[in-house]
Amino acid sequence: MPLESTMLCLDNSDWMRNSDYAPSRLESQQDAASIICNDRIHSNPENTVGILTMAGNGVDLLVSPTEEASKILASFASVAIGGKSDLATSVQIAQLALKHRKNKNGGQRIVAFVGGPVFETKEKLMKIGKQLKKNNVAIDIISIGEMEDNSEKLLEFVNATNSNDNSHLITVPPGVNPVNAIQSSPIMHLGGNVGGAGMDMGGGGGGAPAGGAGGGGGEDFDMYGGINPDLDPELAMAIRVSAEEARAREEDRSKAAGDEAGASSSGEGVVAESTAASGGEGGAEKGSDVSGVFGGMGADDEEDEEALMQRALEMSMKEMSTTAVAAAGDSAPATDTAAGVDSTTADDEDEDLAAALQLSMAGSA
Repeated sequence: MPLESTMLCLDNSDWMRNSDYAPSRLESQQDAASIICNDRIHSNPENTVGILTMAGNGVDLLVSPTEEASKILASFASVAIGGKSDLATSVQIAQLALKHRKNKNGGQRIVAFVGGPVFETKEKLMKIGKQLKKNNVAIDIISIGEMEDNSEKLLEFVNATNSNDNSHLITVPPGVNPVNAIQSSPIMHLGGNVGGAGMDMGGGGGGAPAGGAGGGGGEDFDMYGGINPDLDPELAMAIRVSAEEARAREEDRSKAAGDEAGASSSGEGVVAESTAASGGEGGAEKGSDVSGVFGGMGADDEEDEEALMQRALEMSMKEMSTTAVAAAGDSAPATDTAAGVDSTTADDEDEDLAAALQLSMAGSA
């Protein structure tokens, strides 16, 4: 939003006691003024807002244009109902307050609430409107009562001040919340320079022609659950804290679920490792079994070789004994005694050789 100084003119006449705008015209006016004040202060850090009242003992300047929102909102508590409002004088004093503002840069705007009869003539209001237009001062008028008597005068006043659609007349019928009407009006969308001279927010009476309505419906308060923090700051803050706590709980649940998923995946890895280890052990056992089988086969071969060797030795012994007998027969002496002695000796030697071979085989086994 561009830099701008704004003066709020509040109607505190006796007509503001009426309750056709719940809870009363005065309180509805203060709620709407709070919305406008916060919008101006927060939209640009150099914006200033001032407050004055139009009825009572006379026009009362409560706060000169300032950047302190707390000072502006605190001034609402000093507004007292009484008397008749003086719109013409109030607008002129507001113009002087804007003229003597500290920061001369930026635009100038007057926002006037009208909840009682307008006693000024149409001609006087048009004259003041032309003066405002000459001094580059825009005006927004919010009509919240006595619309049948005031609509024509107020519309001529706004048309006389209007320059490039910078001034607006907002007519709020009874039963419509002024806050809702303002939030969807060109007053809250000044950066887009939208809207027309007159605007009927409820389709009710007033006779003011409907101008080009601004698009959109005010600010979004999603973080506060749709509650405007300017109207009910305690409720809005409670809703925001509750939403943040719910968001934190949801994040904790998501984190816990992620941790559980990680733990389950790590458990599966441990099971897989144990399975692989058991498989390795099984393979080792199988290997040992195979080696045992082959080892047994080797032992059997050794036994077979020993048996074959024993048989070979026995056959060799038989052949040797047969050869020895044959040789002894060929070389035997003529006498029977000598032959008998030699054969006996040969038999004894064969028996000794056989015993030695058996002992040798027994030792090798």
